[in-house]
Amino acid sequence: MERHYSHKGPVTPCHYNIETTAQLCGVLPVTLRAWQRYGLINPQRDENGSRWYSENDLTRLHLIVQKVNAGIPIAQIDTHLQSHDPAQTHNDADSPPRHNSNWRDLQAEILHCLGEGELQKLRRLVWRFGREYPASCLVKQVLRPIREFMSTSRQAACIQQRGLLDSIIIEYATFVMASSRKRNRPRVLLIPMQYDDSLELWLEALNLSGEGLNVELIRSAVSEPDLSPFTMEHYLIWSDSPLSERQRALYNYWLIQGLPVMLLGRAGPLLQSSSSRLLSPHPLNSVLVDHWIKQGACEA
Repeated sequence: MERHYSHKGPVTPCHYNIETTAQLCGVLPVTLRAWQRYGLINPQRDENGSRWYSENDLTRLHLIVQKVNAGIPIAQIDTHLQSHDPAQTHNDADSPPRHNSNWRDLQAEILHCLGEGELQKLRRLVWRFGREYPASCLVKQVLRPIREFMSTSRQAACIQQRGLLDSIIIEYATFVMASSRKRNRPRVLLIPMQYDDSLELWLEALNLSGEGLNVELIRSAVSEPDLSPFTMEHYLIWSDSPLSERQRALYNYWLIQGLPVMLLGRAGPLLQSSSSRLLSPHPLNSVLVDHWIKQGACEA
């Protein structure tokens, strides 16, 4: 367990380092640093310059995440927090976002770069959005809607632009996955049995990395995977088609053996609705919380 430097003055009951705080808030450490530059959060520093976050900081960060998820631009969040109404925050969390213009603005910036062929600027935008927003928001609110919009056109120019965007998404996802491996994080294997769109695997890998996981991705579809060579904290099986009888039997075998497997893709909800026994006995969130509380939280 890591220790932190004792500051003079009142002792805060609990401190978390930046890695643990990022995991508890569902963002990357680089996002916490970006939010600090915007003046949204001001953690304490120890004698080595390391950031430490209190329970009050965590509460504020969760409010920031709620505002971001509601589509409020980063530059406006501090104003919203200063006029914080708990009832309004609850509505922000439970109601459809009312500030969709922020996501549309981000999408428009990316589409403009694609249209003008400004690839270096596009890379800088994707990297900046990845720093400033949780990976789940980047995937769900920005990248996926753009790809869905561009997929409606069969014009050669639009197909070419989508291909360029896909290449940069893979480039960024690879960067995030490689950066995550520098830390001691839970390891998961993402392997497809079948997929309709291979880029969805990269978006999922990016999303999982943003949740604090070290993701190993097998890009090729394997109809009947062999999980025995791998030692992982979770095995994520992707399929966009209903599992065949043999695949269902294999999935049931993994569950009987106690392997922490989970089915993702379009087949996931179908399998869960057909049999409650085919649910993973090891929820991913509990794996994350247990790992990070043990690794990084310091009780005073």
